[in-house]
Amino acid sequence: MLKKISILLFSIVLTACSSITAYIPFMSDDKKVINLDKDKIDQKSYSAAYEATVVTYKGRVNEHFYVDNFASGANDWYLGRILVPIKQIQDKLYSGGHDSDVYAYYSGVLHAEALQNNFNRLSPDCWRKLDSPSVTQGIYDAMRDLKKGNVRSDDDDYIAKGSDELLKVCTSR
Repeated sequence: MLKKISILLFSIVLTACSSITAYIPFMSDDKKVINLDKDKIDQKSYSAAYEATVVTYKGRVNEHFYVDNFASGANDWYLGRILVPIKQIQDKLYSGGHDSDVYAYYSGVLHAEALQNNFNRLSPDCWRKLDSPSVTQGIYDAMRDLKKGNVRSDDDDYIAKGSDELLKVCTSR
């Protein structure tokens, strides 16, 4: 009787552990950081973020890079979840001694912050004209493509049109 009860309890615990991985980030290979429907993506926001991320990280991302962590860092920045000053994050990150997954996360935070600042250099209100989930999606897709070694070309019609639209919106007077 005790053997049957212990087998039953073991089975219940094993089942609970396998189903909980769906709720814990990075426990499943197919879990995505952000996956917007195509009709929800703002082309100018996505394109500019995609293009900037490819230019910044080309040659620096390989199959072992923690892309999900990087994108989560960017997403957390845009959602206002990062409460530590950027300077402090930079100092800690550049001092070294971090695991690769932690390094990727904070690199994503720094990339997102720098990208937002660069948009605001185009015009003081440029960032307000963008859709931050679309920016995050662009960053994430670019990093996933870099990891696979298959990025969209510079003359990809969707990316080119989106980038042109961003310039019109953020530099028109």
